[in-house]
Amino acid sequence: QYTLDQNPSFLSIQERTHADLSCTFQKKTFYNFLWFKQEPGKGLVSLSLIQSSQKEQADKNFKELLVKEKFYSVLRMSASHLGDSATYFCALHHSALQAPAACPTTPSWAS
Repeated sequence: QYTLDQNPSFLSIQERTHADLSCTFQKKTFYNFLWFKQEPGKGLVSLSLIQSSQKEQADKNFKELLVKEKFYSVLRMSASHLGDSATYFCALHHSALQAPAACPTTPSWAS
């Protein structure tokens, strides 16, 4: 069984600033590490999937860093905007036979 700890559990920042969401885990062996976003009243949207053999994954506004030797991942938002207000989940996926473990963070942005 995996245990994830996501920090901070709530985050409020100004628009156009960066934000880091951190997720720590206790087991070193896994296949994929994932971050999801869920806007109020909507379903989960996958932001990133990083395999245990990778150290970094990035797209236009999000960058995921994985430091498996120290058991944590960081989701970095480079320039936040109001549309980023949502609940964010980190998750580990070990095998097809196990459900992923997940933990939420709910950031909000002030304009």
